[in-house]
Amino acid sequence: MRLSGFVALLLLACQPGSRAPEPVASAPAARPQEVARPEPRPAPTEPGPVVPAMPLGEVAVLVQAANRKLMHDDGKGCLEELDKLKALDPKLESTLIGIRAQCEMLAGRCQAGKQVLTDYYVRELNMAPEVAKTSVEGVASMRCRGGDETDRDRLLRALRELVDGAYITTRTDCAANVKRVKALLPKVPSTGPDDSQINSSPKALFHTGAACLARAGDCKAAFQVYRDEFPSAGLEKLPEKERRAVLEKSFRSGIERCKDAPL
Repeated sequence: MRLSGFVALLLLACQPGSRAPEPVASAPAARPQEVARPEPRPAPTEPGPVVPAMPLGEVAVLVQAANRKLMHDDGKGCLEELDKLKALDPKLESTLIGIRAQCEMLAGRCQAGKQVLTDYYVRELNMAPEVAKTSVEGVASMRCRGGDETDRDRLLRALRELVDGAYITTRTDCAANVKRVKALLPKVPSTGPDDSQINSSPKALFHTGAACLARAGDCKAAFQVYRDEFPSAGLEKLPEKERRAVLEKSFRSGIERCKDAPL
């Protein structure tokens, strides 16, 4: 402020009846908005220890025992191991349906086991019913033993065992299975054009039966089956000596284990 202006203001203040202007009160400072505080949360509680329904090692041992007995054709023993598991924890039952069904077959309850396994394949593996049934018949041919086996069950088992003896395992029941197949074939009708197990497999009996016997070391019996079961179309008109020569040549080339054996 200039000095002249300051003097004029001072003179004005000194006039009678006059007051110095009151200072203008400043507006109160704005108070910050209050922020709502969150409600205090309870302290989290520590989770308690998870207690298993049973020792996992015990479960593993029982499952292993059930599988071992299944592989050794002990259906009764297999079911006993599975019952122990069920007693420990019934929830395990739904995870072992496939094993139990096969053990039922081994224990002589072939039809019940097949039905359980078929339902399981349809429900859990999303198989078409026809595919499931065929797949289960393949399993049943390995597991069904006596009990309520049907003629079809017995025929499929004999055919499977011949294939096993021909290409996988040396067996002593080849001749018995050939005999069983020949006896059961007339009793087991085909279920239709898709029933390859009945429509096709028996036609190869001359070869699978002979190969099974050849693996077992009996080439003479193998040739006998080959000759008796060989499809006769076109050969029945040949003289016996010529027919034998044709069959022997075919046998030695098809059944290599006997290609140099005396017949």
